[in-house]
Amino acid sequence: MVDHFLLRPAHRILEQCLALRDDETLLVLTDSATGRYGAAFAAAGHIIGAEVVELSMTPRSRHGEEPPAPVAAAMAAADAIVAPTTFSVNHSSARIAASAAGARLIFMPDVCDEVFLDGSLDIDFLERKGVIDRLAAILDAGSEYTVTSPAGTNLTARIAGKSAVPQSGICHEPGTISPPPCIEVAIAPDEGTLDGVMVVDGALVPGGPTEQPVTIRFAAGRITDIDGGPEAARFREVLESYGDPEMYSAVELGLGMNPKARIGSGGGLEDEAELGTMHVGIGNGITFGSSIRAPGHCDIVTRDARVCVDGRVILANGAPVLPDGSGTSAQEGASA
Repeated sequence: MVDHFLLRPAHRILEQCLALRDDETLLVLTDSATGRYGAAFAAAGHIIGAEVVELSMTPRSRHGEEPPAPVAAAMAAADAIVAPTTFSVNHSSARIAASAAGARLIFMPDVCDEVFLDGSLDIDFLERKGVIDRLAAILDAGSEYTVTSPAGTNLTARIAGKSAVPQSGICHEPGTISPPPCIEVAIAPDEGTLDGVMVVDGALVPGGPTEQPVTIRFAAGRITDIDGGPEAARFREVLESYGDPEMYSAVELGLGMNPKARIGSGGGLEDEAELGTMHVGIGNGITFGSSIRAPGHCDIVTRDARVCVDGRVILANGAPVLPDGSGTSAQEGASA
């Protein structure tokens, strides 16, 4: 039995984001905690007329943990994949292999009912793609990346050796990936170049919204100090639990691009997506073209970011700043 409120957004994702066709094979990948969401995507896939394959695995223990070998094989054989799972399959070798084989992938970790109800999926993904692609072009041409915020964030990094990773929600081309409603544009910092302080007044992923700011210091691309209250202590424990020093390495500089996403809504999917926020990803950088490899990936989010590339402002006052001076506020860019 499919929950009715899940079906319309599921169909929207398959139709608009994946452009699923009736001559394609859709793999719906879930785990034992997320089956009801998979059922909605499977039903939507059948409505479109695709060949639908459903697989359920034991929940992974953390983001980026490898799925079982039979799942990895199925991923590489599918035309399109939708993965509403407890933890993300994105930062895994199985996902990389599936993308290399041409599979288009929508992944939705931390999926919950709120994601389907709060409007964060009810946006114009194609309009967002236009904005995100223009920002990606600026990042591709850039060398110096700086971030400041009213709370005290002050970061600098080099990006000259990296390429932008746009995640607009649109996965029409072979090998493309995106995690709606977490749409963003990101780039890896050149290894060892991120320096400064980030005041995390948005969210810790995993961990959720911060009740009080957590101050994280970087030097030569690595976390050197984490200060704050109980949330800071828990985040230190999360990183220590991986038992790998590369979990302290910066691998991603990301900008949230969803005008309807809100930190604290929809599980972790929206914590990095809210328009006007900036996040630093640490740990495994395989998705972003970083050479750093680690057993997991975490993110730290600051609000009200001002981001510059080579001195040009590209994000300020809660909106992107494009070359023609245009931008999109949190009230714009949403579909009716």
